[in-house]
Amino acid sequence: MSVRVLAVRPRLVPIPSFPALGSSRPSAVLFVSSSSGTSPVRVGWDELRGLDVAVCFSCAESFASSHVAGVDDWADGHRCDAELAALLALVTSRRAA
Repeated sequence: MSVRVLAVRPRLVPIPSFPALGSSRPSAVLFVSSSSGTSPVRVGWDELRGLDVAVCFSCAESFASSHVAGVDDWADGHRCDAELAALLALVTSRRAA
């Protein structure tokens, strides 16, 4: 009895070709603005889901909606959990926020 070994290849998944601002890597989300000049929150468009999104780069919280006004309101009112932001900064080798 002979054994036949098959090599499994990963399935190719297309990645959108437009990069996020300040990055050369392709991204599913195109960040086009921030709620304020010093805020860690960025607002953008998620092409794959067809939603506006806001992402905080300090505490990793995010909000997605089909209404841009709701996303802007969340971004403007977002307050990071200081402990979570400090912990994330520690484990990602960034300075604490």
